[in-house]
Amino acid sequence: MIKMIYFLKRKAGTTPDFFREHYESSHVKLAQKYIGHLLLGYVRNYPQFALLNPSNIPAGTQPAPYDIGYDCITEMVVADQAAVEEITRIFNDDDINPILVEDELKFLERDATVMILVEKVDTGTRLAA
Repeated sequence: MIKMIYFLKRKAGTTPDFFREHYESSHVKLAQKYIGHLLLGYVRNYPQFALLNPSNIPAGTQPAPYDIGYDCITEMVVADQAAVEEITRIFNDDDINPILVEDELKFLERDATVMILVEKVDTGTRLAA
């Protein structure tokens, strides 16, 4: 399996609440409409708190939060490289692309979007509780 991870940043002048509401009520629906048949998983993660180098925080100190610079980390899981290529084709289709771009311009800093592909490995091993 392949996981496509997108780091998304809200458009300047918009609030985190507006970003999230628009993403969930509009853009997610577009993704489901156009590529939902290819997705094995589709998760949106909205960072609440981040630390830089968390294993190096002295005991008894209150660490300062770290701004990762992104408002959402989206994960899309697909079966294989063929699905990634089909998603790319759909996203760039002459009829579909303008619809996606128009929606993205309402809430997203498009030029700041980062996408990475990772191999999803699940050993089935659970960490001790």
